[in-house]
Amino acid sequence: MVLGVLDVLYQVLASPPTAFRVVSEKRPLGWAIPTAIFSSVVFAFVILPNPHQLAETIFGLEKGTLNIAPLVLVWLSLFPLALLIQAGVLHAVAVLLRGRGSYLGMFCGLCFASFPLVFFAPLALFRAVLDSGAGQLLYNLASLVLFLWILVLDVMAVRQNYHFRLRRAVATCLIPFFLVIVVPPLIVLISVAF
Repeated sequence: MVLGVLDVLYQVLASPPTAFRVVSEKRPLGWAIPTAIFSSVVFAFVILPNPHQLAETIFGLEKGTLNIAPLVLVWLSLFPLALLIQAGVLHAVAVLLRGRGSYLGMFCGLCFASFPLVFFAPLALFRAVLDSGAGQLLYNLASLVLFLWILVLDVMAVRQNYHFRLRRAVATCLIPFFLVIVVPPLIVLISVAF
């Protein structure tokens, strides 16, 4: 059965286990990369409505000297690169945990798992329409829910791609986080203490 990108995106929203099972089997790279790029562009323009002005401020350039086109190209290359690296790390951990799956299936799964980033656009609209206090509170709470949803989708993608039980899929996602976020500060803390 051949599925289009809209079918897969609907399944990601309505039935993620089914969607990620299909994605891990079919590995629709031709749909996965454009989905990730589209999601990242919407997210970037919602979070940073004037990215060229931010870059000018960061690099100490005069206002109006930086064109937005190079920034968009950099963003369009960095987001998929980050997903490639994330897929590689998750694949390495999953293989160490005796998973049976493919790197390409993991990468495609992560691309589709990033789709909820597009929902930051309506959240930003609600934040702008509502008064500052209620709008900001709604935006913050909904942003947290969206990021947790993406994390859950990542776990489902790992689970379906490597045929893991839930506990092993969660471990696969948390081990890299633990190694990158928790261990380095712990090492610094221990080295400072002694």
